[in-house]
Amino acid sequence: MKTKALVLKTKKRIFGALLGRNLSKFKGNGLDFREFREYNYGEDSKKIDWKVSAKINKPLVKEYDEERELRIIIAVLKSGTLFFGSKRLKTELIAEIIASLGLAALEEDNKIQLVFLGKNKKIFKPTKNKKSVYSFVNYTLKTDYLQEDYTQSDIDFLNSFKKSLLFIIGDFFKPVELRNLKHETYVISVRDKFEESPQFSGYTEIVDPVSLNSVNVYFNKSSINRLQKHIKRLDAKIALQCKKSKIPFTKIYTDEEPIYKLIKLVR
Repeated sequence: MKTKALVLKTKKRIFGALLGRNLSKFKGNGLDFREFREYNYGEDSKKIDWKVSAKINKPLVKEYDEERELRIIIAVLKSGTLFFGSKRLKTELIAEIIASLGLAALEEDNKIQLVFLGKNKKIFKPTKNKKSVYSFVNYTLKTDYLQEDYTQSDIDFLNSFKKSLLFIIGDFFKPVELRNLKHETYVISVRDKFEESPQFSGYTEIVDPVSLNSVNVYFNKSSINRLQKHIKRLDAKIALQCKKSKIPFTKIYTDEEPIYKLIKLVR
């Protein structure tokens, strides 16, 4: 039920169409040029090649064998830390992001592929089927994240895919190297505000979501400040790397509606 409700909620977003139009700007006009032909009344005049037309005094348009297809990959970096949230789980936020990107891309007749990277990879086949969004969301909500983690080799693995428009989603609590990716890459960091500013003090049992080991940690103002500084350093590194590599980057929190930041990301 949650899967259907989330997809329907996303469909109702009036800005979804705007996101789709922003994605469509990456689509080319064709793969293989075949020939020139005379312009037919009523066609889009933007297709006219004015330089060639001027030489023979006739409006001509380029004819292509096929329209260039935009291929989109959404890659989720699986980690135990994603199974957390004070308002809602980060995994639920990721499901909504996937639904937003997926529906927008498929509405523009683009091919989309979902990939989960970590100890247990899951690679969905590229598709143009709008019903696949339900499968994407359902898997995102139901798959197990505890004891999961990703490595740099998972990031490098993305280069084995055909060059695409790539969205990488994760919480980025450990450094990764993105500059060698061949794709046109976009990075989406998902966080819960409680992670960056925990509101408790005294002894607290902390469970490592990767190893499942637990430890009692004493929290006070000083230890929370150290934690915040550590997270800020990690965030600064990924933001600087993206800036140097001209990779668009955004951070979305669990108490936010993702659509607005997604539109801004691909603008």
